Amino acid sequence: MSHWIDARNATMEEITAFARAHPFAILPVGSFEQHGPHLPLDTDNRIAEAMAIETAKRSVGLVLPVITVGYAWVWRGKPGTLTLRFETYMAMIRDIAESLAGWGVKAVFVLSAHGSNPQPVKHAIRELIHGHYDIAVLNSLYAGLKEMLAECESDPWHNDIHAEEIETALMLAIAPDLVRMEKAAADYPPVPEDYGRSELSMGHVMRTGVFGDPTPATAEKGKRWLAIGGQRSAELWLGYLARKGLLSRAGAA
Repeated sequence: MSHWIDARNATMEEITAFARAHPFAILPVGSFEQHGPHLPLDTDNRIAEAMAIETAKRSVGLVLPVITVGYAWVWRGKPGTLTLRFETYMAMIRDIAESLAGWGVKAVFVLSAHGSNPQPVKHAIRELIHGHYDIAVLNSLYAGLKEMLAECESDPWHNDIHAEEIETALMLAIAPDLVRMEKAAADYPPVPEDYGRSELSMGHVMRTGVFGDPTPATAEKGKRWLAIGGQRSAELWLGYLARKGLLSRAGAA
């Protein structure tokens, strides 16, 4: 039996057999939100899904359907953006984890491509533990971002990424037909002194919706960064399973 499977293409019998042999799942979570004039609204969803598959290929797990609406409070009111409330997102993660526990899944990796999602997931995990559900949850953005940033030709905006070189390159590798590179342009909005210390968010300071410079992005970079993200996320996942005593590194893949 393969060490990974795409749940969207599987039957109930296949899921049952897989979960019995490999009781692990990877849940990609994204967001439906503005990504400037050159990237589609479901950029984070496509990146999350691709990263989850690349991670599974290098590790182990049942890849679940991507959760396409995230916690996108920072972009509330911006055309094209959908967001769930913090408590709604927490409840959704709890419900999914409880469902997976019913399948016999012992651990799930909530792998995000949207920076705000890990916040409500963290609190949902605490409530799951309090409720004594027999499932472990790893919560993280896709790994390898430091390596990607080190290879960028552009400078980051305030140590954050959004519709800039990395996301644009990943999308050029994943869905090139959806990227409007002719509309790509650098934008570095000024950072107010109280940014991060008050109610001010990226949505308050945005101009075009871009934070950084997407113009150096290429599909070749995107393919390399997708591989880096998959490899580093797989290492993170396998290490977590090993520390939990659920899987030995030697028998993982």
